[in-house]
Amino acid sequence: MPRTLGEQIEAVRAELSAAPEGLQAHVVRVAAEAADLARRWDIDPKRAELAVWGHDLFRAVPEGEQVALAERAGVRVRRADRLAPVVLHGPSAAAILEERYEVTDREVLDAIAQHTLGARQMPLLSKVLLIADKVETRKRERDPAMRAIRKLAQRDLDLALLCWADWKWVEERSHGWASHPAHWKARRAWVRAHHHEIRAGLR
Repeated sequence: MPRTLGEQIEAVRAELSAAPEGLQAHVVRVAAEAADLARRWDIDPKRAELAVWGHDLFRAVPEGEQVALAERAGVRVRRADRLAPVVLHGPSAAAILEERYEVTDREVLDAIAQHTLGARQMPLLSKVLLIADKVETRKRERDPAMRAIRKLAQRDLDLALLCWADWKWVEERSHGWASHPAHWKARRAWVRAHHHEIRAGLR
C-alpha cells in the first residue's frame, strides 16, 4: 500500500484516471487554483495536491449508489444526505483514502470530507480546497460571482467562504432548493465569527 505522500498522490491519481474525462479536467483545474492558494497561505503544496486529487474520487458514482457507498465506507448518513446523496462523495472519499491508501493526515482527510458543505470550524487546507473547487476556471466562466470570490480569497479566506455561502443561499432560494442542515450550521457559525471580528475591531 502507498505510504509516502508522493506514493499516495500517484495512487489516487491512478484511480481517478478511470473517472469521466470531464471530471478529470475539473480536478486538474482545481489543482491549479489550490496550488496558487496554497502558496498564498503557506500550505505544503503536496498536502494540498493530495487533497485535490482525492476530493472528487467518487463524484461520478451515480446518486442512487452514493448512500450505499457511504455506508460501506462507514460514513454516517443523515436524513438530509439521503435527500441529496451527492454531498456524500467527499466524506466517502476521505474514509476510503484513510482505509485503502493509508492517508493519515487528518487535515487532508477533513478537507476532502468538508469540500461540499463546509464545516463550522475548518483548517486552512479545508478552506483552500473548498474555495479552489468552487472558483476553478470553468465555474468562473459560468458565474461572475466566483471571480470576485477567487480574488477575495487571496486576502481573506474566511470572508471568501462567507461570500460563497451567501451565493449558495441565494441559489438555493432562487431554485426552491432546501439548504443542507450541516451547511446551514456552518454558515451561521461563519456569520457569527465575522460579526464578532467586526465588533472586536479585527476587520
